[in-house]
Amino acid sequence: MCFKHSMFFVFFILFVGKTNVNGLDPSDIVIVILDQKEGYHMAQAEMLKKNIFEQADALDKDPPKIILSHKLNINGSWAIIPLLNHLSDTYPASKWFFFCLENTAIRLSKLLGILSKYKENKNSYVCLNIWIGHALYDQEPTIIHHFAEHKKKFKYPHIASGFAISSTLLISLLHKINEGGKPKDDFSIDASYEFASFVLKIDKGVRLTHVSEICIISSSDCATYPRFFHPCGSSVTTENIYFAVKTCAKFHTERIPVIKRTWAKYATNIGYFSDAVDKHLPDTFIVPNTTQGHCAKTYSILVEADKILRRKNLDWLIISDDDTIFSMARMLRLLTCYNPKSPVAIGERYGFQLWDNAYGYEYLTGGAGVALSAPLVHKMIKPGGCNCPSSTTPDDMYLFGICLARMKVQVVHSPMLHQARPSDYAPAYLASQEPISFHKFWMIEPQMVYNEWFAEADKVLITVSRHTEL
Repeated sequence: MCFKHSMFFVFFILFVGKTNVNGLDPSDIVIVILDQKEGYHMAQAEMLKKNIFEQADALDKDPPKIILSHKLNINGSWAIIPLLNHLSDTYPASKWFFFCLENTAIRLSKLLGILSKYKENKNSYVCLNIWIGHALYDQEPTIIHHFAEHKKKFKYPHIASGFAISSTLLISLLHKINEGGKPKDDFSIDASYEFASFVLKIDKGVRLTHVSEICIISSSDCATYPRFFHPCGSSVTTENIYFAVKTCAKFHTERIPVIKRTWAKYATNIGYFSDAVDKHLPDTFIVPNTTQGHCAKTYSILVEADKILRRKNLDWLIISDDDTIFSMARMLRLLTCYNPKSPVAIGERYGFQLWDNAYGYEYLTGGAGVALSAPLVHKMIKPGGCNCPSSTTPDDMYLFGICLARMKVQVVHSPMLHQARPSDYAPAYLASQEPISFHKFWMIEPQMVYNEWFAEADKVLITVSRHTEL
């Protein structure tokens, strides 16, 4: 569907510089903020919405339509594809759909200037399958992208910078979906990558166009860019947290010394949960171990940790694998934005069969590290709470997904927590944030990873003597 407009010019100074907005009103755009239901994230999204309205008012124009995705109650909305039908049905006259996160900064005049360039000629607005953003690409096949191999560099957008699709592209995608082209990948890990893969499957002629003004780092030329995380108050202290490290006998000498030399040296309350006693690891709890799933093991950790949380009146439980490296200082800063008196579960969000509205669900993947508030731990181990269906049930999918959904607890996603190694992510993606964690010691030197990514941040902490719970 094409729309024709007479040409008009608006000159104004907004943020920096002079911008020419030609042929496109703010009201021609739908801005979709992929936010979350938790209070901190809702507040960030509302602030962004208010800021966009203020910018539109400065232009003396009607504002864009702005959607906070959490209000739609659409299962898996963060994966983008589940939103397309709603967007098409609700905003049939819109020309552009811009997707972003609640921490995306938007300079509305510059964004309008970019979108208005896509014209067929001087007097008519283009009606093509257009997709623009800040392009990322993998340097090698990676686990977070299903080890996919692309013969040519496969571009996908940096979602925190935002990306725009034309209305005609959205309609084209929906036509193919309605013809039976729904995605069938079981796992959703990286929404922007998987959306790009979906577009490629639907229409091989449509590729992401890289636009340098859609930035990963702020500069005067940027129309959009991700804002770095800022803590919400005074730092949470390690005295209010219990750290539970999942391990087993065969990794005691290989992995635990690395943990103790890096982030664990800052922990006040820490325990190691293993299948065997080790005289060199006195602060060990014996828990059942399996070669897969680990649900019984993680549930046992919850039971033991609950006793400690109650006895010591602690606020948080953080469960970590023995091959997870993270910054203690950044973890503490993250927790300042959440209320430990409410049921809260924070981690890196994955999805399972989100294309299935009846059975699809999201969960927190364990390797990135999971933070649980004390009230939630208490709730999970109550009779009828989160008892494992079997000892080998996947622990994160069940305990931090299915069970939390059954208890009406919405998981909280932090993009700063990472299930994989630094090399598994596009360098530009990591450059736009301050990572908190990485996972897996495979083909890396974990001490070097800590030194490169986290040691400087952790210098603000004073090393404390580790506390033994035995």
